[in-house]
Amino acid sequence: MGGDRRELRRRFHGHLHDVWSRLALSIPGGWVEEAGALTCIATGSSSPSFNLALASGARGDPREALDAARDRFSGAGLRWLLKLQPDLDHEVVVHARRRGLDLDEEPVYWMPIRPGAATAPLSSAAPLSVSVAGRDTIDDAVLCFAEAFDADADAVSRELGPNLLTIPTFTVFVGYLSGEPVASSMLATTRSVGLAGVYSVATRPDHRGRGFGTALTAAALAEAAQQGCDTAVLEPSPSGAPMYRRMGFEPLTTYLEAVISPHDGP
Repeated sequence: MGGDRRELRRRFHGHLHDVWSRLALSIPGGWVEEAGALTCIATGSSSPSFNLALASGARGDPREALDAARDRFSGAGLRWLLKLQPDLDHEVVVHARRRGLDLDEEPVYWMPIRPGAATAPLSSAAPLSVSVAGRDTIDDAVLCFAEAFDADADAVSRELGPNLLTIPTFTVFVGYLSGEPVASSMLATTRSVGLAGVYSVATRPDHRGRGFGTALTAAALAEAAQQGCDTAVLEPSPSGAPMYRRMGFEPLTTYLEAVISPHDGP
């Protein structure tokens, strides 16, 4: 099973590259550039979580790659996130630590996609109506995300708004209660590796604790099953992790992340 898990971790890493590259290139001014052992991906967001460097899989001096990433993001005036998987990116992790970067741990969960389970009735969220967002309703998803994460709605719309509708591998879901948008989620699939990522699960604060996050996650899983994906992955927040464990997700790996500001190290 250890070998299977390692291969799954590799598949997830490829999925991350695919998802973030597609997202960045869907936004005016976004870019993706190789820096030796790292791939730099930027949306131009003020949030470092939307500008990141991932191990590219290419051979190269990790010290030079870290310098190149620093120069590229700093030149663009962007805060960015160095995101590394310890067992796959060991050399880069070693050099990041030598440079004194504060690497926080961020878990990744996974579960096999079972069509029957993914489409099971959601009695806890029975009043909720879930639909796929389109041009007329994508702003409802933006509203849910902005309120759930206390984010600026205009910034969210730039990064997770109408641009998502141009990416064929992304699907956005909105949950309505008596016609009011109360929750949302996003599915991003990478069919080449059979993975479906569940992202941006958000419930407006006044509607939490009613199973809506579970319902929006299940909607994404059902669509992933329809698309032929065999494995679901996600990166849970501390508050969301218990919900995902109840749904059958379990830990896969832990990434190490460091936020870096312009003109800082590494």
